[in-house]
Amino acid sequence: MGLMRRLGVGSESESDSNEPYECRGCEASFTVRYQVCPECGGYTIERDDWD
Repeated sequence: MGLMRRLGVGSESESDSNEPYECRGCEASFTVRYQVCPECGGYTIERDDWD
């Protein structure tokens, strides 16, 4: 996906968001997808645009 993003291919919501991942437990936002949320210890980290 990195190459596609650099080429400008993809949805605008992906390129507009600086922190595309969000913990569903505490709603903290991140630039990378963690396996475990560093804020609350939750296991549900998903892309923000997957709502």
